[in-house]
Amino acid sequence: MSILSNRSVIHPAAKAATVLYGLTAFLQLLLAAGILPVTMAWGGRQSVLTPGLRVLSLVAIAILVFFAYVIRRRAKLIDGVVVPTFVKILAWVITAYSALNFLGVITSLSMGEKLLFGPISFFLLIACFLISSSKEAL
Repeated sequence: MSILSNRSVIHPAAKAATVLYGLTAFLQLLLAAGILPVTMAWGGRQSVLTPGLRVLSLVAIAILVFFAYVIRRRAKLIDGVVVPTFVKILAWVITAYSALNFLGVITSLSMGEKLLFGPISFFLLIACFLISSSKEAL
């Protein structure tokens, strides 16, 4: 059995992704509230937390929750019968976004962003890739 079709790998990866998306959403909330410095996000290019950046952090939270839902659905942790094609496509879109996000984080001007979000982004990328690549017969 391929690692990409092994339920003992895919389900834990989806659960880990859920936790990491939740952690990232919480960190975005802390950014929006001004508790974390804005220099730890947005590539380290912002020095002032503007109302627009607060709103973008809140939008990011909604997107992260959606990503978690799609990844869980793709791994058959939600409605585990048949995974629709659009969920499979969305999982790959999320995986591609995760790759771009990881590249953005590691090229950030902010060492804080690299240290905090770098490992999270890396593990999300790996988890999303494993889940997106999984075979249908889980």
